[in-house]
Amino acid sequence: MAVRARLHSAAASDTGRRRTNNEDRYYVDADRGIFAVIDGVGGHAAGEQAASIAVEVLHERLERPTGTPEDRIREAIALANNEIFRRARSRPEWTGMACVLTVALIEDDVVTVGHVGDSRLYLLQPGSIRKMTPDHSPVGEREDRGELDESEAMRHPRRNEIYRDVGTSERAPDDPAFIDIVQFEMPSDGAILLCSDGLSDLIGSAEIRAGLERYAPDYEAAIAALIDAANHAGGKDNITIVVVAAPGYKPHTREIAPAPKPALRKTRGRIPVAAALAGGLVLGLGIGLLIPSIRTQFADTGPRTLVVGPAGINATLGQAHSGDTVLIPEGRYRERIQLREGVAIRARQPSTVTLISPDGGPPVMAHKVETGSLEGVWIQGDSEAPASIGIELLDSSPGIVNVRVTGAQTGIVVSGTSAPLIASSKISNNLGPGIQIASAAKPRLDSNLIAANGNGTAGAPKPGIDVQEAARPVLKDNSIVDNAAEPIWIHGHTWQAADFQENFFGGLPLKKAVRLVDQPVVASAPASSPAKKGHP
Repeated sequence: MAVRARLHSAAASDTGRRRTNNEDRYYVDADRGIFAVIDGVGGHAAGEQAASIAVEVLHERLERPTGTPEDRIREAIALANNEIFRRARSRPEWTGMACVLTVALIEDDVVTVGHVGDSRLYLLQPGSIRKMTPDHSPVGEREDRGELDESEAMRHPRRNEIYRDVGTSERAPDDPAFIDIVQFEMPSDGAILLCSDGLSDLIGSAEIRAGLERYAPDYEAAIAALIDAANHAGGKDNITIVVVAAPGYKPHTREIAPAPKPALRKTRGRIPVAAALAGGLVLGLGIGLLIPSIRTQFADTGPRTLVVGPAGINATLGQAHSGDTVLIPEGRYRERIQLREGVAIRARQPSTVTLISPDGGPPVMAHKVETGSLEGVWIQGDSEAPASIGIELLDSSPGIVNVRVTGAQTGIVVSGTSAPLIASSKISNNLGPGIQIASAAKPRLDSNLIAANGNGTAGAPKPGIDVQEAARPVLKDNSIVDNAAEPIWIHGHTWQAADFQENFFGGLPLKKAVRLVDQPVVASAPASSPAKKGHP
């Protein structure tokens, strides 16, 4: 344990410029060589709760030096996962809460890392930096494979999607596709930096290395400078950094002129100019939303914008006509809504509206609806009344955009003559298939994340997408990963490989990603078609 006794460490966390609360946590026990960064997920303050539970459990397990470092880390993360899952079932407002985390345990000069999600651990030596943890995200995996460079990945609109987390389903320490373990020797001239994606999404690795080298060995100042840089780059998320450096870690370049020590930006107790401007924008948006409502009091024709009030979503839908928009304010709603012809139903702010089944049936239904849409809503299963189906579309073709469906028996069922667009949505952690496509349905699935479905306790594992006989979906740019069975099942009909190949299957080729049930006849893509990602 020669190096550990002489390690230098520092840590800090900042709310960032666009968040009002901090869902990040860090854990530092230098005497025992334990260091961690945890990033909460869930909204409605549930992310903070999940991260705090993780710290509590990690501390309790890792401070007991029983078992190998890998065993200790696996057990600690699994215990944290199951405690978060248990507590989420005890309070409805915590349903679906989770976190991502990176934990480093340093013993006998060896660093053992346990990792789930898109937080990161970098290994630095003078003049170099290397990312040691894989990103459990579609964009991160493409970056790790060299399909995207770092700057392209940082700018990608789906950068924040993850397909592994800690807390949304029960786990065992050795479950496959859960915890990644990385081990390496701590160099005598090395340092490790753990961070949440609030840093790595905005600051490139070269800038991280330069920031650490500029201030070393004053690591508190280095962390403050990196947080300041992330905030100047937009500060779109919470920012958390832990640095652990060996005594021999020194700047690579010639001595740099001393720089003033940056101070961490305080996020409470003052209103900066940017916040005042943001307030003006919010006020302007509020007035903009009110104007259509005021206009509708004086005109009986033309599209209207209706805002859901205390009576609930259905009460407002009952007043809506084709062409109208129904805006749902932030909150949790326990009711079933029927999509209406030509009516756009939209969360006023995406991901702030939660819809729960009142009785175990589908929270969202559409029967014989040709147009209209649902946007920005999170449909959650409930431990007291789990939904049989999250969204049920029968002979209907609305747009389902930027929705999230979790905790149902089946996430979305599309049947009859339905031909909806399902786009930019996250269908995850449902007990059965994420999406089931039946009858003669022809949906288009575009840019969705369909992950971690099919792990229900009863019956055989289920796929991300289950395509029944006669259905003809078209899939493009979806990420279908970490489901209990194969990404896609296709039952008993001729299928076109071209309808499925332009998707991401976690590195699986198309032949392994698609299970052909009942031995259908396969029609291959034309020989002239260029190879796409996921193509065998």
